[in-house]
Amino acid sequence: MAETGSGEQLESLAASLTRARGDDLLAALAGFLAGILDAREVSICEAAPPRRTRPLATWREGSSSANHEYDLQDTPCADVYTGKTLLLDLPQEAYPATTGQRGAYFGMPLTVKDGAVLGHLCAWLRGPARLDVAQQALCAIVADRAAAELRLVHVKRERALLRAQQRQLRAEIEAAHDIGALVGTSAAHARLLEEIRRIASSGAAVLIRGEPGTGKELVARAVHQSSPRATRPFTRLDCASAGIESQLGALPQLCALTNGGTLFLDEVGALPVELQARLLAALPGNADRREPGLVDVRIIAATNRDLRLAMRDGNFREDLFYRLNVLPIDIPPLRARIEDIGPVVQYLVRRLSARLGRRIDSIDAGSLSELARHSWPGNMRELATLVERAMVTHGGPVLKLSADLFATASPAERAALIAAAAADTTHTRLTFAGTIDLDDTLNTGLHAVQREHILRVLNATHWVIEGNSGAALRLGMKPATLRHRMKKLGITRAQNQQAG
Repeated sequence: MAETGSGEQLESLAASLTRARGDDLLAALAGFLAGILDAREVSICEAAPPRRTRPLATWREGSSSANHEYDLQDTPCADVYTGKTLLLDLPQEAYPATTGQRGAYFGMPLTVKDGAVLGHLCAWLRGPARLDVAQQALCAIVADRAAAELRLVHVKRERALLRAQQRQLRAEIEAAHDIGALVGTSAAHARLLEEIRRIASSGAAVLIRGEPGTGKELVARAVHQSSPRATRPFTRLDCASAGIESQLGALPQLCALTNGGTLFLDEVGALPVELQARLLAALPGNADRREPGLVDVRIIAATNRDLRLAMRDGNFREDLFYRLNVLPIDIPPLRARIEDIGPVVQYLVRRLSARLGRRIDSIDAGSLSELARHSWPGNMRELATLVERAMVTHGGPVLKLSADLFATASPAERAALIAAAAADTTHTRLTFAGTIDLDDTLNTGLHAVQREHILRVLNATHWVIEGNSGAALRLGMKPATLRHRMKKLGITRAQNQQAG
């Protein structure tokens, strides 16, 4: 080995550490070791399961060389992975895999603070198996720096894997929860989309209210996906689940994992009163006014219950309600936006056709009228189930929904439907002779169905449009929108009375 002072060696090492990063750094460290140890070959390696090692940098005979993964069996490197530092003249009988190697062997494990061996460095020396104190100290410095770099390499890989898993999970979630299912043409649906767009950029809490099956989680995910938090986690906490008490205990950790994203409290109205205080205490502060260093999580809650009524009855905490009800969103039930049924059915048919191996070209016009007359107690979830059931049980390119498919309704619901049909004496019910082309969105017969539905509601409200008992409120429209729709559909009270 060339005689150089320890100070010069340290300066050379410092220069290597300053100039290089990543793979270049490991290659520079391998070259530095080859110089101070007078070694013909030096490798810096990482562990490769099950019993192999993978060189990340190799310095051979004065220059960087190719790396080749190898088996640890019958090599001194295997002993280094047990945590030992080896310096020896190779006994061929102890390490058969080293046959043909010349000179002495030096190996040192690359360990991190918890004692885990991430890899090792090894050198084949030209001279005898002997290192002075300065060489040993420099090898220890290089091993520490290489171990830190190797740990960083592992962290980067883990992060890349985690990002890939998150992308895959996000794609699976979007496919499962189907954010694209938020389709419709009604004024009520347009208002819902406008509310989502308007509040998405805010970090304030949102309370989504709606009947079961209206798509509250879809709306919550749409708010998240439309917000600056879209690339961060969306975490769902089911407040109606049996294990909610234990989940609340882990809520601070859950919020930490969701940092920068959205925490969705599904069916928060079902949370027992005795647990509501724990939830309130565990929720992070307002995301719009958070202090530096605190967890940044936006809260979106959903409920199918009247929380104001629950507060009055002592079943929901007032402080929790006002913590959640900063930006309320009300999702109208399907019966209040009958004109959305056609577009939703079209969407469902296209989505289910590939999975069920069915081709549907059109929907039977009479079936569409039947859908418009149904009360939809299960809302969008019920409609999706009904369409899938029809596609499974009925063949042919024309989708038909027969009366037996509605048999899942309770006797009380069926009685209400029959009563509503019997009370309809306006003769406005329409019968469609032909089928409806699902590819023709402008002429699907929806105008006729919508006209029938509006007339039925107008007659039920005695043609009162505005107010708490008016048709506009029942239809989920503004009075001006209803009047415009009536004009467009040619609906007048005089014509309807003449038809009667």
